[in-house]
Amino acid sequence: MTGRSLAQAIFINNPVSGLLLLLALLLQGPVMALVPLIGIAAANLTASVIGADAAARRQGIHGFNGALVGAAVAAFAAFSSPAATLAWLLSALLAAACTTLLIETLGRSMLHRFGVPPLTLPFCLVTWLLLAVAQALPAGVLPLADTVLLPPPEPMALMLPLGTVRGFAQVFLCHSLSAALLVLAAVAAASPLAALLGLAGGLVSSLTSLALGMDPASVALGLGSYNGVLCAIAIGGIFHAPLPASVVMALLTAIASALLAPPLAMALGVVGLPALTGPFVLATLLMLPALRRHLPALLPVALHALVTPEEHRQRHRVARILLGDLCRRLSRAVHGERRLWLLPQITPLQRRQLGQMFTRLDSDQDGSVSLEEWMHALSDRDPHTTRARLREVMASMDLDGDGRVDRNEFSELMLRLRRLAAGRKRLFTYLQPVDRDSDDRLDPTEFDRLLRSVGQPPLQGEERRRLFANTGGTLSWSTLLDRLLLI
Repeated sequence: MTGRSLAQAIFINNPVSGLLLLLALLLQGPVMALVPLIGIAAANLTASVIGADAAARRQGIHGFNGALVGAAVAAFAAFSSPAATLAWLLSALLAAACTTLLIETLGRSMLHRFGVPPLTLPFCLVTWLLLAVAQALPAGVLPLADTVLLPPPEPMALMLPLGTVRGFAQVFLCHSLSAALLVLAAVAAASPLAALLGLAGGLVSSLTSLALGMDPASVALGLGSYNGVLCAIAIGGIFHAPLPASVVMALLTAIASALLAPPLAMALGVVGLPALTGPFVLATLLMLPALRRHLPALLPVALHALVTPEEHRQRHRVARILLGDLCRRLSRAVHGERRLWLLPQITPLQRRQLGQMFTRLDSDQDGSVSLEEWMHALSDRDPHTTRARLREVMASMDLDGDGRVDRNEFSELMLRLRRLAAGRKRLFTYLQPVDRDSDDRLDPTEFDRLLRSVGQPPLQGEERRRLFANTGGTLSWSTLLDRLLLI
């Protein structure tokens, strides 16, 4: 749980990557590793005490804001005496616990009302409050560090690449190059695509920061890139599948975070507070609803199904293949043409295996499968199968309309069934966000949006009528499965 809590701070869910991140913090300094661990423990313990979802706790959802609070305390606090050290550690415990309470209140409200996650907003709010309290208390109670030890100046030619890489470490308020390389390695170990997205986002936000007048030395420390790193990974591979449109939007969000950083830093600087990941939170929370409104074909990822960009890309690929096959078969069916799509593509070995299955089913060896043979074969596996249902299936299998289901037609259906079975889970995970009213049914408008998301044109009149025939105007998930298999 500790490793996942650290890793979730940069949108990866991998305990091994979490251990690499802990090593990166150790390279920055022992305190930088210790206090985030305290924050993780406090946040997760609070989640357990209040009965937060156990699965979410195991995935590190409640711990990563606590980890970032710990990193902020390690970065900004002055552990100048035993009393000050104890006061800061207790403050880190309390602040990390508060992030869990915010996730369960503010975070749930944001999800329910706007469909957006809280991201690192709990970390920002709690840390700003903690630092403001530290400033207001008498000197020495919660002392703040006067200066931050910085690395020596970098050659001008290396400032941009070093700053882009250091942006990964600045997510955890670290600046050493060795820590940054380890954070980058931790992300790449879980998802090479996420690492590439982060590098691209860090680069464009660094360039934007330079164009806005940020000191090159600050850019070299990663202060101009870390918000862009988070934005690019979030938009380009976590909340959307990594497609060309989402990558473009991810880079625009990274640029937006760099544009928002100076005014936010100026506003917070009036009261002596750092921007933290505020620009990332603001840019991402503005972009997610905007994409939903203006690019409806760019489907978001179901929040409960967040994994790696690679898995999101695979889900999109499965949906594109299955829905593309359906559209082609619909078009042919409308014009009275039905054909074998998959059988010509298989190997001789696969063809022999399917032939053996057909031979076992064709008990009278007449070269076709009858209704009675189907009923006999399914009686042990599915005794509730009805003759009417089997007649419907057999009519769909009879591609040449001769009233018989021959070896090739049987093989074609089995290939469709295998493809659908292999991709069913990924397909429905991809489909869920298109069901805006959450009624577990797709209306024609939602289905057209789904087709656009995989590069297919909307259905024509007769195609739509055939797809939605006898459904009451909407497709249930089970009916869609039937259409994918039998049309």
